[in-house]
Amino acid sequence: MRLDFPFMMAPMAEITTPALRCAVREYSPDVILHSEMLSAAAIVAGAQKNSSMAEKHPFDDPLAYQILGSDPSMMADAAAILCEKGCFAIDINMGCSAPDILKKGQGACLIRDPHRARAVVESCRKAVSANLSVKMRTGFRSYDDVDPVGFAKMLEDSGADYVTVHPRYAKLGFKRTADWEITARIKRALKIPVIGNGDITSPATALERMRSCGCDGIMIGREAVKSPWIFRLCSDMLGQKGRTLEVDIEKLFVGVLENTKKYLPAELHKSRGLRFGFYFSGNAVYGHSLFTMLRKHPDLDGMIGVVREYYRRNPAEKTITFINGIPSAGAAGSRQ
Repeated sequence: MRLDFPFMMAPMAEITTPALRCAVREYSPDVILHSEMLSAAAIVAGAQKNSSMAEKHPFDDPLAYQILGSDPSMMADAAAILCEKGCFAIDINMGCSAPDILKKGQGACLIRDPHRARAVVESCRKAVSANLSVKMRTGFRSYDDVDPVGFAKMLEDSGADYVTVHPRYAKLGFKRTADWEITARIKRALKIPVIGNGDITSPATALERMRSCGCDGIMIGREAVKSPWIFRLCSDMLGQKGRTLEVDIEKLFVGVLENTKKYLPAELHKSRGLRFGFYFSGNAVYGHSLFTMLRKHPDLDGMIGVVREYYRRNPAEKTITFINGIPSAGAAGSRQ
């Protein structure tokens, strides 16, 4: 396959909600979005909570659904259900390192079990007509306990259309620095597209990683939650368009919180609002204080009130202006 647009927003549990995807899409019509990490078992069982998380909206395309599990048959059934909604890809999670996920033998545990990993990919390949991808780590307890190049080639041979590589071993979580040389080695060995992921904090970093590693695309996670406009800046830099972008921080913040109310059930409001707020508050000079105030409110209306009050008291921080992908001098964004 060939990627028409080289940038993707990473799937993140409790974060890549419809509200955040909508905000990202406003700045970038081409970026490939991802759902939250979805439990295959819950999708197959028709769990009510997952219905809103798996719903596809008009602004989503192109959208990939990420599924989590370790049973090949269950994963295939979930992939087929989601594929019926119409999507760019089904993505198989082989990278989550959360302790509760690892205890179930899911996520990054599949890196230690290549036979089961192969069975999962082969089963999903037979079940879906959409693109099939795998997001993988490059080890479990160390960089030496798995052959990441061999594992990635196995995924290719089993039917994956592309692979996303997060070059940390699972037990690192997000500690230390991602080893992009491993990503480069995987890219050189595979015929299918390889997407690089990990520690992308700016458009310049994204383009440099593409150049140095030869990646076919770049996936951005945590920085895209703080900066939902980053894919627009990446596109501008890649095309050397030299455009100016002004971001209304308060409007964006409030918009995501309001759309969280619109698109998700009430029992998910607080967790999703706070997860977004944790990252997005990083745009504020007094971000820690802002997030502390958000945590004191049990509902989204209270959080919205906190945001509006913060920017009423700090009007100079309401907007960030970027010129050629770089925050302009004196703008709030220049403090990032």
